[in-house]
Amino acid sequence: MSGRGATVQTREKGNITEAKILAALVDAGYLVSVPFGSGHKYDFIIDDLTNRYRVQCKTGRIRNGCLAFNSYSQSGNGSVRQSYYGLADLFAVLNPQTGEVYLVPVAEFGSTGVNLRLIPTLNGQAQKIHWAVDYLLTSLYRAS
Repeated sequence: MSGRGATVQTREKGNITEAKILAALVDAGYLVSVPFGSGHKYDFIIDDLTNRYRVQCKTGRIRNGCLAFNSYSQSGNGSVRQSYYGLADLFAVLNPQTGEVYLVPVAEFGSTGVNLRLIPTLNGQAQKIHWAVDYLLTSLYRAS
């Protein structure tokens, strides 16, 4: 595959992820705005009628019982990593296998990889684990 083909495939994957996350956010009750123009370090602004958050969309990868994603952006040649700290408030991470979306605060993680555990560890470890269920997008409207 040529470099151009890989870029188109990556762009299409990103567009599909953004569309699925947008639908999930609207379905959960958020007001969603899309920034005009390019060059933003966030894909959406969400409003829960109390607060507004800048949201960066990510496609997760399932690895060893975790939903993994990078909490940084890379330059075109991959040589420079930039943290989203101060540039976005939340990551919206799509689990491509289930379609579930997770809202993860940018400030909780550095500029490395993030692993949200989907299933218990084989050795029973429970401390210092970021459980995916704790970040799962749920409806703003609760049944009374």
